[in-house]
Amino acid sequence: MSEPALSMSASPSSSAPIDSPAPPSPAPATADYPSPFMGWLTVAILFLLYILSLTDRNIMALMVGPIKQDLGLSDLQISLLQGPAFAVLFCLCAIPLGMALDRFSRRIVLYLSVTVWSIAAASCGLAGSFIGLAMARAGVGAGESGFGTGSYSVVGDSFPPHRVSLAMSVFIMGGVMGAGIVFLLGGPIVGAAMKAGPATWPLFGTLQPWQQVFIMTGAPGILLAFLVFLFREPPRRKAVSAGAGYGEAWAYIRRHKPLYTAAFVGFGLAYAATIGFQLWTPVYLARVHGWQPAQIGPVIGIAQIAAAALIPLHGWTVDRLYRRGRKDAHLFWCLMTVLAAAPFGIAAFLVASPWATVACYWCFMALILSTASMGPATVQVVTPAYLRGRVSALYVLASGLIAMAGGPAFIGLVTDKLWGDEMKVGLSLITSVFCVLLPAALLFALGRASMRRAHEGDPV
Repeated sequence: MSEPALSMSASPSSSAPIDSPAPPSPAPATADYPSPFMGWLTVAILFLLYILSLTDRNIMALMVGPIKQDLGLSDLQISLLQGPAFAVLFCLCAIPLGMALDRFSRRIVLYLSVTVWSIAAASCGLAGSFIGLAMARAGVGAGESGFGTGSYSVVGDSFPPHRVSLAMSVFIMGGVMGAGIVFLLGGPIVGAAMKAGPATWPLFGTLQPWQQVFIMTGAPGILLAFLVFLFREPPRRKAVSAGAGYGEAWAYIRRHKPLYTAAFVGFGLAYAATIGFQLWTPVYLARVHGWQPAQIGPVIGIAQIAAAALIPLHGWTVDRLYRRGRKDAHLFWCLMTVLAAAPFGIAAFLVASPWATVACYWCFMALILSTASMGPATVQVVTPAYLRGRVSALYVLASGLIAMAGGPAFIGLVTDKLWGDEMKVGLSLITSVFCVLLPAALLFALGRASMRRAHEGDPV
């Protein structure tokens, strides 16, 4: 579920905007990309770590009931833990990390990010109150912020522009599959832990089943963080000047305001709707249809993974449209898929059968997940590469606040305050289609002309 810039090329066929300011220093040669093997090895490692990050981020969705009962929480408080508690530091840390990524080794930033979020994820298992759990979730957000921003930058510099969308789609697929894997494997794990009951652990004392799950899923990342040193850091397409701040990035964004509004806000809204569906559909199946975590996990997990497997198809389609001269291909394709997804998102919670709900959920996800990789890819193909880290950070900040703070919180807020009945969570999800997802489609439509002009170098 929750976030770039572009690899520049001296080739006449490059998609780089030609009205960008002169770079502070000469760019590497066009051919100075990592070998295809090293590029795809980089994607594979980041793919694996992205799965881990989404597992640590979303495992809570399978334990809403026990956490609510043990800590005495409401739906709104749960949504705050799933959304703002995680998202605030995730977004705020993107700003300094974006500058660090433009100056220092991106592999070091990635290693520290994975380590920090893994320690924080395991610490969720030691929380005994809403405040304690919120603080641990904030630590997860801080760590994952550096990973998302750094990964976009590394992947973007590992491939030439006309291959970025496919590479980014494969990488993003890892994150979306992570959300599926957490349900597929997490469901049985949570079910087994609940069945076993509380246990006494050395040093930690007596832990509830949900606390044990947090520790078991979070701790492995402390070792897996070392995987980032297996790939070579790609050369930056252009160097950033030592004293550069965010002024250049903001100036460029203002010159292409409709485009970046579509990218930052439009994709943020699309992600918010996606995350809301991912986190609250399992709750709907439990409350309305009486399914248990051991059943919900594998079914939703398989649906999520099957939908995620189509993400590279979206990237391949956009790359083909882009090579054929459609310079607004990214926004055009997302506009089409969002409009196609909306009816399935509505139908999912109007049908009587839980299996029909799952089928509609899969159709919705298969279409809406086009936006998962096209947000970073859109920013990459229109942003000068020497602004990569800073624009990536601003993208993560804007889209992340909207998606991760707004997506889960919107559902909980509407359920508690508008409907006043936790059994009407399905109506809250339908409401999100109209109030969150369809406005994203409107922004994609409004940003298309601006994206074409950015490629042509005309003022926007």
